[in-house]
Amino acid sequence: MKSSVKMSLLWTSIGVAVIAGVAWQFYPLEDASDRLDELPLRGLMFASEDVPVSEVEQSIFAGARVVKRYAQVRGQKVVLTIIDGTGNRHAVHDPLFCFRGAGWEVIDSAEFPVEWGEARRVSLARQGESAEALYWFSDGHRAFGSAMEYWGRTTWRRLTLGASGNEPVLVMLTPIDERPIDWNALLAAWPELGAF
Repeated sequence: MKSSVKMSLLWTSIGVAVIAGVAWQFYPLEDASDRLDELPLRGLMFASEDVPVSEVEQSIFAGARVVKRYAQVRGQKVVLTIIDGTGNRHAVHDPLFCFRGAGWEVIDSAEFPVEWGEARRVSLARQGESAEALYWFSDGHRAFGSAMEYWGRTTWRRLTLGASGNEPVLVMLTPIDERPIDWNALLAAWPELGAF
């Protein structure tokens, strides 16, 4: 095969890849709004209220759908944050990077089994303070704690124009005060979180 034919094939392939990439970026995919809209504010053992997203969060999550709530679950108080990155996939970060960016040192990060899959429990420290968080990514059927799996699934979903399944969302729980949280008891009392 002549070198000019090879170059033509190479440039044609690159052109097709660029056009496909642009098309994939602008193809409207179904987001997770239906799942997020179904999350009740109150249940048998919990009560929550929507709280506004701060200006800083609005700039970070621009284009993404964010649900943020204060919740009391059997006496335990947490902030629930759910981020749907369908409109801005760069808005969903690995939470470990976010914690470090906020000045926290990650003391421990471990898998945490939940009824609908796997979450990640994180212990943090900053200037004499300690904190914990629990987070997972979910496609509405199964939870997983890996940001790499999230990026792989969302990329595959875009390549298949949504045919590969639901958009995964990031679900994060952080305590409001320094009291330790019994995560198992909290999740048992708030089973609606498993639907994400």
